[in-house]
Amino acid sequence: MKANPVYRKEVKASSRSIRVPMALLGFNGILVAAALINMYSLLYQVRTTAEVQYSGLLAMYRIVAAVEFALLLCVMPAISSGSISGEKEHRTLDLLLTTQMSPRQIVWGKLLSSLGDMFLILISSFPVIALVFVYGGVTPQDVITVILCFVTTALLITGIGLYCSAMFQRTVLSTAVSYASVVLLIGGTVAANRFALGLSTMRWNSYMNQIGSVADQATSGGFQYLLLFNPAVTFYSIIREQSGARDVLGEIARWIGIHNEGWITDHWVLVSIAVQLLTAVLLIRGTARWIDPASRKRRLAAPPFWKNGKKS
Repeated sequence: MKANPVYRKEVKASSRSIRVPMALLGFNGILVAAALINMYSLLYQVRTTAEVQYSGLLAMYRIVAAVEFALLLCVMPAISSGSISGEKEHRTLDLLLTTQMSPRQIVWGKLLSSLGDMFLILISSFPVIALVFVYGGVTPQDVITVILCFVTTALLITGIGLYCSAMFQRTVLSTAVSYASVVLLIGGTVAANRFALGLSTMRWNSYMNQIGSVADQATSGGFQYLLLFNPAVTFYSIIREQSGARDVLGEIARWIGIHNEGWITDHWVLVSIAVQLLTAVLLIRGTARWIDPASRKRRLAAPPFWKNGKKS
């Protein structure tokens, strides 16, 4: 099978650059520091109290996984947001479009190169996560589930970065919009649920003066399904389930108003992963359409919406 030329070029460029080794060093350095600090605190507690608390060992796993998830959110937009805008800045995108490669193949090569860096980071960090196997309490299936969440999140963030990179001419602007989109995806969906929950609480307070009854009735309604697009909520649900929480959505309901009301909420993690993967696919397809010369020509020829139906 012939390798994608864009992917082959990106791999050669990244292998000759110091960017990827420095990213690996910084990423794993932060993870190792978090793990060692937690292990030191556990050993200090054992020396002082002569008691071993396995909840603290499980907390090390949660902390390391949370740090890696946060680092993925910070690193992936920077990796993917300059993929196509960089070609525009170097005036090589039009040359790529004149070759026998289709826009979809170009985007596919950029996607593979970004995911290659991500998989390298995840594989290199696996020994740090596997430290918890020394003490037990976490099964390999739990680690696989967390890694699946990481891969899904990386695909979604990469799709956002590629789409922003196709929209804008400058890498700086593309990167800024990518980070803003990630913040809006994570914080905006939670804020929308908080706002809907506040309105619901005010509405019930106007009818009832019993706080307990209001707390049971107030809900964010259909806004709760926006959280299916939120990778942070998915990660939190997985970690809390692995920590032994029986009603994860019940805990989330205390501050965003989500309720167990059907098949979707009963299979929240699986549905959210599927929704995020589908969103990533749509973003990647949209990126290919955005750089397609035929689609670009139609966008430029289309009149502004305020001139539709009017004679020029």
